[in-house]
Amino acid sequence: MTDVQTTPESPAPTEAIPTPGPMRLKDMREVVRNVPRYLTGLRDKHGPLVRVPMGKTDAFLVSDFDVVQDVIIASSRRFDKDAQKTGPGPDDWGSTLERVLGKGLVTSVGTYHRRQRRLIQPVFHRQRIAGYGTAFATIADEAASHFTDGERFNFHEAMYELALGMVTRTLFDVSLDSEAADRIRTAFPREGGPLRWELSPFGKILLRLPLRANRQFKRGLKAVDDIVYGMIEERRKGPGDGEDLLSVLLTVTDADTGEHLTDLELRDEAITLLMAGHETSSGALTWAYYLLGTHPEIREKLHAEIDEVLGDRLPTVADLPRLQFTDAVYSEALRLYPPAWVLVRRALEDYTANGYHIPRNSVLMVSPYVLHRDATWWPEPERFAPQRFLPEPDPDDPLTGHAKAPGRPKLAYLPFGAGPRQCIGNVFAQMEGVMALATLSRHWEFEPVGDPPDRVTSDFTLQPRGGLEMVAHRRRRGTANGR
Repeated sequence: MTDVQTTPESPAPTEAIPTPGPMRLKDMREVVRNVPRYLTGLRDKHGPLVRVPMGKTDAFLVSDFDVVQDVIIASSRRFDKDAQKTGPGPDDWGSTLERVLGKGLVTSVGTYHRRQRRLIQPVFHRQRIAGYGTAFATIADEAASHFTDGERFNFHEAMYELALGMVTRTLFDVSLDSEAADRIRTAFPREGGPLRWELSPFGKILLRLPLRANRQFKRGLKAVDDIVYGMIEERRKGPGDGEDLLSVLLTVTDADTGEHLTDLELRDEAITLLMAGHETSSGALTWAYYLLGTHPEIREKLHAEIDEVLGDRLPTVADLPRLQFTDAVYSEALRLYPPAWVLVRRALEDYTANGYHIPRNSVLMVSPYVLHRDATWWPEPERFAPQRFLPEPDPDDPLTGHAKAPGRPKLAYLPFGAGPRQCIGNVFAQMEGVMALATLSRHWEFEPVGDPPDRVTSDFTLQPRGGLEMVAHRRRRGTANGR
């Protein structure tokens, strides 16, 4: 498939698109354990366009880069995240998330989404985001002070706390040990419950049952709402000179109408940033350190760069151009384990992809996890090779600089999405991750314990299910293995 035809005279019927057929018990087990890996298997077996039956309608897994480009960017207005709110079962796609995020940038659609994005985009200007660099390093350094040499602990839980501390400080200007942060921390279940039902065809039914998880979910949502609305009220009464993101959002003005964001709009965007900010970063840092823990030669190279650039001091934003390998490590971790592992769109009209007919209202799934494992553009796709993202190719290493290989499709790497729905905080997230990686790695390294994390949660973001056990080792510089 190389040429996207949007109006062919006689498209092939939907039935001609390859499909895995009825799901077998083995398939169900794989879906339960690891949905992204299952989708990768579908692409490998059936090709770049696969029809996946889902209840009353079909979903189409799209892995052809020309079609992906058309759906995500070129013809994006012919698709939307949730055109009729008739999702995966598909009667309620996004309903659970919408209960939490409201009409924030992640869940809003159409003209409303475009308006909100236009208003909020300046808040994430690179110069403004750079001002948070010191906070990222300071919070990561504080987290590192709680590690104990030789201690075995749930590393994912620690990264969750670290990411939550970063986002509460930058979004609300509150510390992790504050009452507000504690209420946010305990508001929603880490795994299971309503957020996991997002991709379940029975999610709408489960959400209505008198389950403990539902009761906790409703209490947590009210608690977070009370916190955020209280902060909005407090800032509206204040001098209006705060540097946290919520304070900046209060200053946003619609150039066409002169209107500011309403309290409800502020609430939706603040909670969207809160949830997306710590969920994505905690997973990305966990996977990065898991990969470093299983590749000691790469870890040693990372430590060598950090020692040379930083010595014993904390990183600053000015150090980022010199932390090239550290940035490459984080980028490669995002390639292998992109937090936003699937992008979902619904066709607003009948659509033809390279001669195949896709009916109106069909769900199209574009999975960065799958695209990042296309061997055509990522040789040895399962291999952890940060050198792919280094700016200068090494003639002796065919993988070096491959992220910039000539002819590589633009969307072969999209950890933050692309097009009009690209993550608005992508620069924020990359800087946050690299600063945390550089800070923690100055004095510590982490050794995974037990079997590789085969089971993942893949509802809101890609996380190791049940956490990830690691042992902390204080670095002793100058020895062969760093210990």
